Amino acid sequence: MVARNLADPRNIDVFALAKSGGLVSGEMALARFLRLCTGLPEQDGLAAWQVRGSMGLGTGKTGVISGQPLLHLHVRAGLLLDCQRCGQPFTFAVDAQSALQLVESEADLDDDLGVLQDDEDPFFDDEDGEDENAAAVPSVGYPEKVVGSRHFDLLAQIEDELILNVPYVPRHEVCPGAQASAAAEQEPAERRPSPFAVLEQLKRK
Repeated sequence: MVARNLADPRNIDVFALAKSGGLVSGEMALARFLRLCTGLPEQDGLAAWQVRGSMGLGTGKTGVISGQPLLHLHVRAGLLLDCQRCGQPFTFAVDAQSALQLVESEADLDDDLGVLQDDEDPFFDDEDGEDENAAAVPSVGYPEKVVGSRHFDLLAQIEDELILNVPYVPRHEVCPGAQASAAAEQEPAERRPSPFAVLEQLKRK
């Protein structure tokens, strides 16, 4: 597998990348993804991305045709979002994987996948291990068809992947205020001053 960083990830021959089985990767400030940042709080983090090319071996499980050029995307980022329940900001971990089936023209987008083989061809290898703080990664399923080119904008595709992973209603699993209330309720009774004891002290004064 060929691994290299791109001088210009906005202009790459993705068909050549798929044929060579190349692996390209990089990082980019989230603030530079203008479509993603529209309507979101100011972003100060990075998006780390990896794109691997391959030629499909053919599987009934994934719908990949033998010899079909593919791109496998892996994107990780910590998005700053406003909780829609309490209004406080929080970091939402994105760890997303997807597969793209490259076609030559828009007319090919509606073509059937064709006859499938039974070989197993897992799309991704988690080389970096699992991140316990990351969002759950959904199963990849059938690859989405996109029109490839010899001057493909990979960063636009990475931005699309990030946008798709922004939750429709962002919110904490447990809001900070709710945590404080729950902690107060669980505090042992002997640690909390009795209102009657406080009243008795006032009477003595």
